[in-house]
Amino acid sequence: MRGGRIGSDRVALEGKSVGMCSAGEATGRQVLTQQLGLLNEEFQRRNGKQNAAVEEANRRRRAAAGRPVHQPWPRSGGGSDLSLQTVNGWLPKKRSSAEPSVPSDFEDLWAVIAVMLEATGTPPDARQRRHWKRLHQDARLPEAGLDDEVRGYLDAARKSAEQHPYSGLAGRAGPPPLADVYVHQQNQAADRDEVPAEPAEALFGRNDRLCLLIAGPGGGKSTLLRARLRAAANAWNDGKVPARRLDRTVPVWVSARGLAGDDVTVADALAGATRSLSRFGPSPGLPATRFLKRPCPGAFWQVLVDGLDELPGAERRREVLEKLRNAATQDPSLYRCVVATRPLTEYELIPVGSGVPRYQLQPFTPGDLDAYIAKYFAYRWPEPEATHRSRRFAAALREAFLHELAESPLMAFILCQLYLAHPDRPLPAGRHAVYETFTELLYESNAHKQVADSHEAAITHLVQSLQSPAARQAAEAAARQVHERLPQLIDYLAHRWHTGPKDPAAVVLANHEAVQRPGKVQPHVWQDFVESLLGHTGLLVHLPDGLGFPHQTFLEYHAARHATRDEQARSDALRSGRLLSAPEAELSYAGFLLDALLSAPGDAPLEVTRMVEAATRIGGTDDCRFLVAQVNLQTQLPTVPTARQLLRFSESADLLGVDRIRAAAALVWVDGHRELAAARLIALAHDPALYASDCAYAAERLSRLEGYRTAGADRLIALADDPTLDANDCTYAAERLSGVEGYRTAGASRLAALADDPTLVSNDRRHAAERLSEVEGYRTAGADRLIALADDLTLSGLARAEAARLLAGMEGYQKPGADRLIALAEDPSLDAFDRETVARYLWRVNGFRGAGASRRAAVTGDAVSDQAQRNATAEALAKRSGGQAD
Repeated sequence: MRGGRIGSDRVALEGKSVGMCSAGEATGRQVLTQQLGLLNEEFQRRNGKQNAAVEEANRRRRAAAGRPVHQPWPRSGGGSDLSLQTVNGWLPKKRSSAEPSVPSDFEDLWAVIAVMLEATGTPPDARQRRHWKRLHQDARLPEAGLDDEVRGYLDAARKSAEQHPYSGLAGRAGPPPLADVYVHQQNQAADRDEVPAEPAEALFGRNDRLCLLIAGPGGGKSTLLRARLRAAANAWNDGKVPARRLDRTVPVWVSARGLAGDDVTVADALAGATRSLSRFGPSPGLPATRFLKRPCPGAFWQVLVDGLDELPGAERRREVLEKLRNAATQDPSLYRCVVATRPLTEYELIPVGSGVPRYQLQPFTPGDLDAYIAKYFAYRWPEPEATHRSRRFAAALREAFLHELAESPLMAFILCQLYLAHPDRPLPAGRHAVYETFTELLYESNAHKQVADSHEAAITHLVQSLQSPAARQAAEAAARQVHERLPQLIDYLAHRWHTGPKDPAAVVLANHEAVQRPGKVQPHVWQDFVESLLGHTGLLVHLPDGLGFPHQTFLEYHAARHATRDEQARSDALRSGRLLSAPEAELSYAGFLLDALLSAPGDAPLEVTRMVEAATRIGGTDDCRFLVAQVNLQTQLPTVPTARQLLRFSESADLLGVDRIRAAAALVWVDGHRELAAARLIALAHDPALYASDCAYAAERLSRLEGYRTAGADRLIALADDPTLDANDCTYAAERLSGVEGYRTAGASRLAALADDPTLVSNDRRHAAERLSEVEGYRTAGADRLIALADDLTLSGLARAEAARLLAGMEGYQKPGADRLIALAEDPSLDAFDRETVARYLWRVNGFRGAGASRRAAVTGDAVSDQAQRNATAEALAKRSGGQAD
């Protein structure tokens, strides 16, 4: 880096890179500390010595005071000499947790800075002095944290987030606090299989201005947002600003419905979300204007958007995404937005663009499910009874073929509730039966609340609010009609919400013929009465944005009941044309609809069977995926045609290998076809026409079947050891093998051998080492091999940097990875583009962003001496440094 870059030009550059100088992005103390750190890094890079700088500053101050230049003038004797220890105390610490100090006198600070600026080629002129004086003044201000109003909101948000997100069977087995049963899930970057899975909570610490959290129905999205809200509120609760800058976000949960509408801004929606917490605190509501500035210096509002997929219509979902994108990309930056949704079509995602990160929330693993059951039962029973019952319940899930369905957190919750309510009853067969049984029990469980008495009291209160006998008679007749039709009204409400806007329940029901407000009853009184009856059923709950169903799948279940309520409605559903061609976001509702039709009286079941046969007989990839999804949801499709079509799909050379394998695996769940499914998986695992990775996937699915674990593992071993295969295919097979019960060591040893093989290219060895580090018990082994690759001087600089980047991303190995990236970023044998790439890797390592930014800034100055070539290099780097700025 050449002269003239460390002063305010450098500060402006760092403001762009790490967000240090944009308004409000960090406290004054942090800005000063980081800028001093950048200056000191450049000073040392030019071989500057700290003790020499301090001594030179002292000599200049002695001369200015008319003192002998080389005679010490200690402060104990009234002098102005600075000690090396004092100056070091101003600089950021690499290994110490102690905060740097801020000198009380700016002249002390300036004396040293002037020497260091000169040494780096920047004149310490009046402009520089003004700049550093302003930084010093800001740093001397009291560090601002959250104000009392935001703290009041967070306290209420924490209390709301401690509630379990789903309704329980009150009086029988009500849900425990969320923290007592919460099981951490994993995230996988969507469409990026090469990126390893990570704890789901990690996405909240990233610097994404906008990202999508994607999972299927009941996949844990809402629970994860609630857990984040609780954890962040607790982190802020001690009154201190979180140490990591990326942790400095104040979350606000808001439903996508609250963001809908052209007249609703993001700030309006956030204000409304805080007001809805009134039962959890005395004054949690914040005005919309509060969301037009930072929560405190250096912090952002983290907007946790739930239920985007619940908005009816693709256009409304697109409008909300566009609104969030505009808010997230504004300058100065105020928001970090996390949007939870079921899978959407690419058309719906156009407003956010293809570059917005998408994180796929992974379902429970078998181990996660066991942990959830153990926590849940421990809340109900003491040991050893809890462990005994947990094992019995797990066995019952397998016997009922519900164990894979229970990998959905919501389904795990419902099944636990059903078992705890009636431990001796067999579990229901299929998803529809599970929801039906749970809903019936939920309604029954409210008997302890004396629902009938509550309803009668509500009717009496309504009637007695009127004076004339005629008005009372009319009001009682209307009220009892609503009371008698409540089950049908709840189904109607669900269907209207599913197909249209989510207006208040009483407003929607006003369109139903059974809900007729008497003329003498005020609209708000009637609305309160209707919602009181609905709330007491237990089937609807009070949510932040009004009365609603406890989860979207409950809404879908009731909506399907309404859509199949009589012969005419069933006929309309069959003629809709969308029954077997639902988009991915509608697969869950389609499953409930199919189940309702298949269990209905009359000709509907036969008609559905004919439709399934006709659609899948001529269908392709979409039809295969629809059928597989419905089988995995345990929709009770007719056995014979479903098995026949799945078999045909598994044999079709026109489909992708992965779709053929999934069809064969789905065949396992069709009654009486387990052995045929196993035969198809064996055939696919050995099919020479398929990619080796597909064969490995088929073998891994085979190994999950009881009685076929060895057969699947043997095929994976053969693939991992096959010298004719590409190394990546061998790595994939070994990775899958390590996940088979009893074969972890076999898989890990093969991954280690691939990582150690000098005949392989560095990419393949690095990939194997990374996968090895993810195997339980082998993280150190994988890290050791990444270290060896990062230190291997026979490899290219970028190959070594890739290994160091992966190392820095591993828990416990951040610093060893970052140290190697620093060395490579400063390696003169690498060209400018490679060093800039390495610096970008370093910039993404938590705790080393300043180090990465300073080395990126150095590239354009050090790349070449010729000015024209330097400009070309800078232009190329600018094109390559796309992505979201802070």
